[in-house]
Formats: sequence, structure tokens, C-alpha cells
Amino acid sequence: MNKKRSKIIVKSGYLFILTNFLLAVFNIIIGLLSNSIAIISDAVHSLTDAVSGFLIVISEKLANLKKFTARREKIERITTILIALIIIVAGIHIMIESIEKIIEPEEVDYSLPVMIILIASIIVKYALATYLKHQGKNHKSSVLLASGAETMNDTWISVAVLISAIIYLIWKVDVEAYVSIFIAVIIIKIGLEFIFPHLSHHHHHHLETDPDHDHCGKK
Repeated sequence: MNKKRSKIIVKSGYLFILTNFLLAVFNIIIGLLSNSIAIISDAVHSLTDAVSGFLIVISEKLANLKKFTARREKIERITTILIALIIIVAGIHIMIESIEKIIEPEEVDYSLPVMIILIASIIVKYALATYLKHQGKNHKSSVLLASGAETMNDTWISVAVLISAIIYLIWKVDVEAYVSIFIAVIIIKIGLEFIFPHLSHHHHHHLETDPDHDHCGKK
């Protein structure tokens, strides 16, 4: 059962990496084409998620090696802190870029292909979040549940970018730099919640009920 559970976590981790990497590539392309800092910010977030995915896979494989089995909890904690630091640095970078854009505004161009890719990105993220949460519940994996929750946050961030694009197309009011600051705050908050689980009831609950802690105790 443990081997099957571990296989599912690793497989989900690889899917998490691939999906976020492809989303990042698409978002960087449309972000550069439309000169949209909000879309580029979203791409940076997807890249940090892809890196997080690598850490999840590596930590799961390490935890399954016999000499590290007893240290599973410590490995997961170190992995979580590394993921959190990557997320926080990305959030700070996005915030600086957004403030620069407010000081020196640039013209944005939301074309039809840009809007289509934005909507497609939202659908893909929502599907990935649903899959990760489903696998997390089925296999009692706090890592997958946390990844699913983070991906769902990404989905709402993309919705915020889409709304700012629609506002610009209808009223010609550019609010995306402010939306990017909002995205940056969410990203930093997610990072801090990984380091300090007590800041979030959601993450705290899953850490309390992490089946891996039970395995360590039983062994």
C-alpha cells in the first residue's frame, strides 16, 4: 500500500511539474506579446510551482530509501521550507516589477489569442487542482493536498488577470499592475504559510492529519 501511495505521489509530482512548466512557457510568450506584467507574473508563479514539484518528487524518493525512512518527517519539513523560500522570492520579484510598472506605465495589448490562452490556462489549472486534491484525499497525502490548494490559488490568480484584461478592453483602464501586486501578496502569503503552518488553518489541519507522521510513529 505504501509503495502504491508513493508511486501516486511521484506520478502526481511529475504531472504537476510538466503542467506548470508548459503553462509558464505559454504565459511568458503571451505576456511578452501583450506586454502584460500580470501574465508574466503568473508565468513566474507557474515556474516556481514546477520547481516545487521537483522538490516534492525528490523528497518522496529520498523518504523511501531505507536509510532515510526514519527521517521522512524531517525531509518533508526541509522540502517544505525550500519550496516556501522559492515562492516568497518569486512574490517579492513580482511586487518590485509591478511597482516599477505603476511608476512608469507601459501600453498593454490584449488580443484575441491572448484572451483564449488566458481562459485555457484557467481551465488547465482548475483541472490540475481538482486532480491533485482528489489524489491527496484518496491517498491521505498532505503534500498533494497542499499542492492542490496552491494550484487552486493559481486558478483564482489567473481569473484576476483575466478580469483585469476585460476591464482594460471595455473601459481602457489599466489595472493589471495593481492586480500583479495583489498576486504577489498572495504568493508571499502562500510561502509564509508553508514555513509557519499556524498562519493558515487549512495547512495546519493537513499537517496535523499527515499519515506520514503516523507511519514514523508506528515504525
